[in-house]
Amino acid sequence: MIRTVTLTLLCTAFLSACKSKAEAEPAQMPENAVARAYDRILTIEEVASVVPDKISEEDSLTMARRYVNEWLNEQVILYSAERNLPEERKRFEHQMEQYRRTLLTYAYENLYVQQRLDTVINAEEIEAYYEENKAIFTLKDYIVKTKFCALEEETPRLRKFKKLFESDEGEDLVKLEQFCVDYGATYYLDVETWMYLEDLLLQIPLDVYNIESFLRSKPSTDFITNGKHYFVNILDYKLKDGVSPLLLVENQIKNLILNKRKKKLLTEMREALFNEAVADGQIEKLNE
Repeated sequence: MIRTVTLTLLCTAFLSACKSKAEAEPAQMPENAVARAYDRILTIEEVASVVPDKISEEDSLTMARRYVNEWLNEQVILYSAERNLPEERKRFEHQMEQYRRTLLTYAYENLYVQQRLDTVINAEEIEAYYEENKAIFTLKDYIVKTKFCALEEETPRLRKFKKLFESDEGEDLVKLEQFCVDYGATYYLDVETWMYLEDLLLQIPLDVYNIESFLRSKPSTDFITNGKHYFVNILDYKLKDGVSPLLLVENQIKNLILNKRKKKLLTEMREALFNEAVADGQIEKLNE
């Protein structure tokens, strides 16, 4: 109801505001007109269609005014283009038809794929793809498996902490995480997941002058700076330009496999439709 009242008021307001001072209002202006530009009319129904129902009267009025102003500006540009462009520059029938064909094809192929594409990919298929295509999975940067913690400099019970941090036992890793939580530490303990060295250095202020020498030493170190006590252990690493580990590119491989299936599905669909049309006598090559 609010929107109806607001837009009705707009209809009256814009009709009077948009009249040309040099040109009288057309004799047969529709009652539902909100604005006029040359021989084109914007109706209250068109404005109402772009204004959401569940907004305040003030927001409704603001949105409606904005839409009317944008419409008027657009009509001025269109009118100028129609008058000033040479005829050969206004012939868009071929481009519009080509665009329509492209949209139709894209929409149909998307629907076809959604209905038929097998999206289940097992681990064996991922591993096989990885082994057959290792050359395309080149590391763009250094990666590490690591664990690190950043504690306040005066954190108590550091002897216990160091013992837990240096342990390889899964049970101690759980205790280490609890220690970090108890003392508000910043930590990373996902020791089976690869991390880019660049991301590690954003969190731990290590001075690394020769990256490869640093990684080959697989350091376990601790140091104090800016009131923080840092602990870091490099457990494993891969050098830049080497082959990426499978776990790091698993999602990429899934997408590659799905794209391959999609292309195969669409190729088979196109071939089947073509052969069916030939068999039915619906298409033929002439003058051959």
